[in-house]
Amino acid sequence: MEPIVILGAGLAGLSTAHFLQKPWRLIEKSDRVGGLIKTEVIDGCYFDPTGHWLHLRDPEIQEWVNTRWLPGQMVRIQRKAGIFTRGVFTRFPYQVNTHGLPPDVVAENLMGFVEAIHGEKGRALREREPKDFEEFILRYMGEGFAKNFMVPYNQKLWTVHPREMSAAWVGRFVPRPTLKEVVDGALGAGTDAVGYNASFLYPREGGIESLARAMLRGLEGGELSVRTEPTFIDWKARKVALSDGRTLSYSGLVSTVSLPGLVRLLAQGHSGVPEEVIAAAKRLRATTVTYVAVAARGANRQPWHWIYLPEPEFHTYRIGSPSAVYDALAPKDTATFYVEYSHHGELSPATAEKYAVEDLLRSQMIHSADDVLFAQAREIPHAYVLYDEAYGPAKAEILRFLEHAGILTAGRYGQWEYSSMEDAILAGRACARTLNG
Repeated sequence: MEPIVILGAGLAGLSTAHFLQKPWRLIEKSDRVGGLIKTEVIDGCYFDPTGHWLHLRDPEIQEWVNTRWLPGQMVRIQRKAGIFTRGVFTRFPYQVNTHGLPPDVVAENLMGFVEAIHGEKGRALREREPKDFEEFILRYMGEGFAKNFMVPYNQKLWTVHPREMSAAWVGRFVPRPTLKEVVDGALGAGTDAVGYNASFLYPREGGIESLARAMLRGLEGGELSVRTEPTFIDWKARKVALSDGRTLSYSGLVSTVSLPGLVRLLAQGHSGVPEEVIAAAKRLRATTVTYVAVAARGANRQPWHWIYLPEPEFHTYRIGSPSAVYDALAPKDTATFYVEYSHHGELSPATAEKYAVEDLLRSQMIHSADDVLFAQAREIPHAYVLYDEAYGPAKAEILRFLEHAGILTAGRYGQWEYSSMEDAILAGRACARTLNG
């Protein structure tokens, strides 16, 4: 029997191999497994490719992580996330923690929420489903929250105005507050326990890459090839050509590479990819994220694990601090940060590094630029999939063809979605179960 070929050894690929009950071949283009679940150590400071905090809902995955892959190695951490706006810090989520903002901003947020939920002005939106993300914000939070946080922040993150995006992705990622929560938050009795990531797990040692390494150690029944990538796929002949000169026949194919990248590999295989599928892949868009790994002398000036910055004078949309989350991630008396920028290829590493120091100073996260020990930019391609008008029809067109070609996809990039680490593991398990029969 020909093996199952799995393209990409991130969490989705590792999970597929783990749950498969058939021979497999796992192909990874970098020098080690993990995909984005990698940890880089710079001068004793541990950096993941921005915040990789593990949220587990599925009982079986909880069991594997906590008792088999990393038994006794996971630390539970309560989130301390903040917003820096109007020159002050407030707790996250913004919509239930407005106390401390200027009174006129608090009033605007509160009155806008009441109007959206109960007022005559908000009636039209209440009577139908939101047609885009902007309407979702206005329907469930109102004009004040839209103006003062939700629209400017999300425009920075996604690089397009929320009216250009579908609301299909929001799910558990965007909390919808109640009137009581909004009022409590305006009066100073708000909570920071709202949202899917109010607490999370993190490995005691080695950064988030410890999870990928643990999953690799438990794999059986197959073969891993690193520093190897597919050059084309012939889906009719059920073969994958590799950069090391081999051609693998397969009985099943699971791809975790980006969905547009998969279509390009199929088109290069000259095995009959319809023009409409190739055109659909070209309509799929995503942002690039440049994050700057920064270390500074001295302990963390602020207690926040990460902060959101909606205002235009900040180039960054979010600053995280690994050393604030877990002090083992940095040497004593050293504060570390990742400063994130979303763009479409127009931001150079040198400019991002300059912006990072400026934004850290302006947001009161460091005392002085002289305290900075290093600032090193790293780039994440297609970091955030854009749920724009073209997204749904284009993705559906591609998935119809992939089903015809007998190819499964898994993971954030393979399924071209906004999702979590656990979602990637679950997607790999789903592919394995399909192939196991």
